[in-house]
Amino acid sequence: MGTAEEAASFCARFARGAQCIADPEKRSYKAIGLGDFSLLRLFSDTGLRRRRAENRAAGFRQDWGATKLRNAAQLPGAAFIDKEGIIRWIYRGKHPGDLPPMKEMLAASQ
Repeated sequence: MGTAEEAASFCARFARGAQCIADPEKRSYKAIGLGDFSLLRLFSDTGLRRRRAENRAAGFRQDWGATKLRNAAQLPGAAFIDKEGIIRWIYRGKHPGDLPPMKEMLAASQ
């Protein structure tokens, strides 16, 4: 979703051997129907509040100093797009922590 430099940095860190394509205008994000999350819902949704309380009780804390808020409202998603550009599988998250299980993603890639 970032600039060419951000995409290159991400690929170098996390996607060795993969091709990362910059998209600073978020055209691909919008084209596959990924939306933005209501930040108000982040604090008002009962299920998310419960998960936050469980995480706090388990000792997890938000590191606000390391958090980049410029994309905070973007919902997560995952997609497999073939070399012809056809979307073969897509998952659209409903809240900031909603990603499919890795097993599901790997199965979809087969």
